[in-house]
Amino acid sequence: MLYWLPGAALLAGALLLLPTISPTNMLVRRGMILLVLLLSIRYFWWRITQTIPSIDKPLDMTFGLIFLGLELMLAFSTFMCLLTFWRHRDNRPQAERNEAESHTRADMPAVDVFIPTYNESWEVLERSILGAKALDYPHFKVWVLDDTRRDWLREKCAEIGVRYLSRPDNKGAKAGNLNHALNISKQETGAPFIMVLDADFVPKRNFLRRTVGFFTDQRVALVQTPQFFFNPNMLQHNFMLSESWVDEQRFFFDTLQPAKDGWDVSYCCGTSFIARRAAIEAVGGYPTETITEDILLSFKLIDAGYISRYLNEKLSTGLAPETINEYIKQRSRWGIGAIQSLFVQVGPFGRNNLKPVQRLLFLETANYWLSLPTFCLFSLIAPLLYWYAGIAILHAELAAYSYHFIPAFFASTALFVWVSSGRIVPILTDLTEFICASRVAPAVWSALLFRKVQPFRVTGKGLLSTSVEVNWPVFTEAATLFVFTAVAVVGFHTHLVDGYLPDGGDPTLYVFWSCWNLLILALLLLLAIERPRMRREERFLINEDVRLSWDGQSITTHMADMSVSGARLNMAPEQAMQLRDRAVILETSGCPPIQAQVTDAGGRHVHLRFDAPEQHASIVTKLYTGPYDSVARRANIVTALRGVLRNAFGID
Repeated sequence: MLYWLPGAALLAGALLLLPTISPTNMLVRRGMILLVLLLSIRYFWWRITQTIPSIDKPLDMTFGLIFLGLELMLAFSTFMCLLTFWRHRDNRPQAERNEAESHTRADMPAVDVFIPTYNESWEVLERSILGAKALDYPHFKVWVLDDTRRDWLREKCAEIGVRYLSRPDNKGAKAGNLNHALNISKQETGAPFIMVLDADFVPKRNFLRRTVGFFTDQRVALVQTPQFFFNPNMLQHNFMLSESWVDEQRFFFDTLQPAKDGWDVSYCCGTSFIARRAAIEAVGGYPTETITEDILLSFKLIDAGYISRYLNEKLSTGLAPETINEYIKQRSRWGIGAIQSLFVQVGPFGRNNLKPVQRLLFLETANYWLSLPTFCLFSLIAPLLYWYAGIAILHAELAAYSYHFIPAFFASTALFVWVSSGRIVPILTDLTEFICASRVAPAVWSALLFRKVQPFRVTGKGLLSTSVEVNWPVFTEAATLFVFTAVAVVGFHTHLVDGYLPDGGDPTLYVFWSCWNLLILALLLLLAIERPRMRREERFLINEDVRLSWDGQSITTHMADMSVSGARLNMAPEQAMQLRDRAVILETSGCPPIQAQVTDAGGRHVHLRFDAPEQHASIVTKLYTGPYDSVARRANIVTALRGVLRNAFGID
């Protein structure tokens, strides 16, 4: 009964030692990688030789081989991830040199800033345009690329002073829009560099000063920066974790991309990047062969002999998908685009100049989208096959399975949690995969087997809801699986199914598996109940001293947070009482004096509503281009898990 000891000892050692060591310590990092590989090989050797159902049970064997195949596909993705982790590059020191040098040079090259848009509201677009206009750089031009040909947007752009551009059709979707602008801008400016921002992304002021310098290396075609978000995603919002849990993309951008950069294969991610115009033209422009032009552009640039660089700094912020449906739509598009990349000439199977390791790394992207959603879906269904159809896909005892699986799982988990500085953790990370599995899995397999591809659909952003909304498809699926799983577990423990269990599997193993599924499904049910998003603007943590004036009086006080429409100040209760219902002037860095009205003054807080439409643009620019946060930048695993338990089950 001590089969759990090796895994528990391994996990305890990792929890005690790894937090004291930097994830960029390559000696320890590579040692952990080798340990995970050895334990994984040990597990899969046992798994292949000891657990596959025999041929005299054809259904058991068929479903067992399918599940094993999915495990092996995931193992390939894990192996490629471990191989990627073998290297790491930090380009921030060079960015520091780039910025310092940019202030001493008078010949900084010109940049065209492209903002492609399709049907986004002015509230969303305004932030991006104003942020782009505020870039601290001597030679650049902002282009708004409107693929819905809106006259009101043309007028807005003229008022603000940016170039508006539209085209007669939408051929090629976003990539076609960019190519049209590429041709027109070459005639008007001939700028040697192109910066691309999605319509909901806002650059920080020093974006260009920190990135343009990388192009002194003539091999560099593109510099990608990470995507950060100024609004909580669906998981952060629905579980109220925006202050303790990071968005699920932080692992890719903060951990995987710097490692990929060590292999010179960091990906273009569609926004918040700058590229060499000559390199884009050399590969025929932005690719239109797939619905994800960014990853295919990465392939083409590498095939042409160029390299990309990844700068892991928060140089822009954007809108995360706010609803489950938009999240699923976005992930489906990414997955389908990855599958489409398998069939193009510059893909991992094409006749091109990609090196073997580059082919494997690009192949892993498609394999990830094929295997993980399907595995998640299958793992929820597999115990039900056992309980209700008598199909045992694992012919193993719980003790033997735990003895081989737990050490590999704990070692792998410890490595990923450590390397990502806590951005990966079981349960929370898993939820984002499970919630879209039943939609993404059919989409990617249809793209692979039948070349069936959905048309390009822009992810909706800036959505508001004033009441609780239930995502009924997700809720119904999770509820159905939960009920059937719970009935099976209760039935086993009350001996309702005595004599009906298959003889090829250990019932206790399937009980544990079912209980894990019940936890996942319970959280999915809660996640499917989407909390309202009442605020029209995000509130940013400011923590700055400000000057407040009224009726000939003025004080210096502290501003805790601020949005486009108001602010919250901290001050002594006796001072707060003096300000109730008064009109005041707020002086804060980056803005002219702002007229405001005190709407609430109780306790130690004073709430302001801004009554200064003429200062609107400067307030937007301050908040969205400044060094402020509205969601967590680093994860606090303990606080996040406590928050999930508290919000889900009332446990603190």
